[in-house]
Amino acid sequence: MKARSLPLSPGVYLMRDKSGTILYIGKAKKLKERVSSYFINNKSHSTKVKRMLLHLDHFDVIHTNTELDALLLECRLIQKHRPMYNRQMNAFERYNYMNISTENGAVHLSVTPLPEEDYSFGPYTSYRRLPEIKEILEKLYGLKPNKLWQQLYDQPADPENTETIIEELLAAFSGHSQLVEGRIERKMLEFSEQLRFIQAAQWRDDWTLIQYFFKKHAQLLLHPLSQREWHALWLPTDAGKKCYLIYQGLITAEKEFPGLKTKNKRELTKLSRKLIPDKIEAFDTFSKEQIDFINILYIYLQKVDDYQLLSLKK
Repeated sequence: MKARSLPLSPGVYLMRDKSGTILYIGKAKKLKERVSSYFINNKSHSTKVKRMLLHLDHFDVIHTNTELDALLLECRLIQKHRPMYNRQMNAFERYNYMNISTENGAVHLSVTPLPEEDYSFGPYTSYRRLPEIKEILEKLYGLKPNKLWQQLYDQPADPENTETIIEELLAAFSGHSQLVEGRIERKMLEFSEQLRFIQAAQWRDDWTLIQYFFKKHAQLLLHPLSQREWHALWLPTDAGKKCYLIYQGLITAEKEFPGLKTKNKRELTKLSRKLIPDKIEAFDTFSKEQIDFINILYIYLQKVDDYQLLSLKK
């Protein structure tokens, strides 16, 4: 079997039907083990995998030097070919932005496929949840006073100052959501004290979703790799080491160093700086294509230990 002859090294595999159409693209730290697992009569296969195997005719593999190379290549290929059995990283065009604007002294929130308005944040991979986040914030700050849910789940109060609303929303979408979360907690307690438990429970559910949403995106936003500074990620390979030059969460250059074994930070930093270009364009919002790569890098560094991440001062 072709799968058994594959090496125990990282790479990407492409499952194809008889016509050569790509059904599924996957990555593996050890190609032999991962690809062979599809051809074992395993009852644990998901319905999706079983359905794909009915149409599978052959597969191709692309060898890479590191697991990270395989992850990044998988993402690029999925975005390019859109295989029918790939859901993750196949929906990037549906990622949306949250926009905050003011008109006639009133604050408006909108969810759009492209950044616009005065302030835009995103793109967010939680595109199905974004309209719900928008509605919670509108309810919290009384931005839609004529809506029924605003009358049911809010307490009569003087309208909040526009500058205060903008300040708190900008802080939340910039990674500091404590003020927004605190407001929701106070709403929940107020309704509980009045024995209006249905409304209190709704605010509790809103608080849980808001906390999850902002925590998830703050971790990525505030991670050093997303900032406007240079980093060098060094990973070991079979032949030596490989350096990835990172700026604002994206890999801008990479280079292999065969035979290099050192872990000396000063030596590695010196080699890394030589890869920094003279000019690079900074951006305020990530594109839809970029966000999956940033997530891949962030998640990858959370689960591996054998790497060196160096901050570079240009």
